Amino acid sequence: MSDAKENQRLRVAELYCGIGGCAAAVRSAAVVVSAVDINRQALDVYRRNFPHPTATATIESLSPTTLRDWQTDLWWISPPCQPFTRRGRRRDAKDSRTQSFLVILNRLKELTPRYVAIENVPGFQGSITHSLLLDTLSDLDYEVQERLLCPTAFGIPNRRERYYLVAGRSPLREVPPPRVDAHPLRSFLDKEPSPELRVDAELVRRYRQALNVVDPVDSMAVSSCFTAAYGHSPIRSGSYLQTPSGLRRFSPTEILRLLGFPKSYTLPSDMPLQTAWRLVGNSLSIHSVRYALSAIPELARLVRTSSAVIST
Repeated sequence: MSDAKENQRLRVAELYCGIGGCAAAVRSAAVVVSAVDINRQALDVYRRNFPHPTATATIESLSPTTLRDWQTDLWWISPPCQPFTRRGRRRDAKDSRTQSFLVILNRLKELTPRYVAIENVPGFQGSITHSLLLDTLSDLDYEVQERLLCPTAFGIPNRRERYYLVAGRSPLREVPPPRVDAHPLRSFLDKEPSPELRVDAELVRRYRQALNVVDPVDSMAVSSCFTAAYGHSPIRSGSYLQTPSGLRRFSPTEILRLLGFPKSYTLPSDMPLQTAWRLVGNSLSIHSVRYALSAIPELARLVRTSSAVIST
């Protein structure tokens, strides 16, 4: 790519970057100038898949000078969701895990980037922290769009509803309704799943009535949301697949496909399943991120790729 075209692309700071959901969503439409996370395992996977500069740091440790020197147009912010989840204690702004986000609100007041985008669980909307965010953006004269998005809106057979906010100091565009091209669950599955994924018969016996089981033969099957607790917590952390030989868990690669990560995206072959499930369970729906970010005029073309499906 020529220097001229490089300079025309939006410069993105990917805060709480995890394994790179935002980077996978924007691809060549923008330049990620820095990806920041405190989780070293997540950053190792990030570096394996993207050439962007990374920083192992807490978000609150980023000084205004550092953020200013990055000369970013867009701050992508995906802060911890635990203070707002239905299963958590919902301590909101009092939760220690929210403090870094409150620091970011102060940084916004100092630096006012052109665009801000935020992802979190639906419980974030209506929280005290959410009100503080909206008040800050209003005081800084940002135009704001908010929406709840689920991959099922794009024909992806996986429930993962999340809150998205996009704010701009210049006008945002109205995004057309998502194009729905339904894809069967079986098209996301591994051709030769690992025997490690089989579920112990005793676990099935104890929790059978509480397990969310989906049958890949069913063309209407939709998996439930996969969380970081998948493989550790037997219920309310993701679906199980019905197979002729019994139940099995979804592989991390299958979950990545459902999330919309590109076929080229890989995890280390020697990574333990529990680690891989935790990392992908903390990640993003690429379909939803593209759709939300397409409200930014410079990223309008992302909406045309929001329904892309990754095949095996």
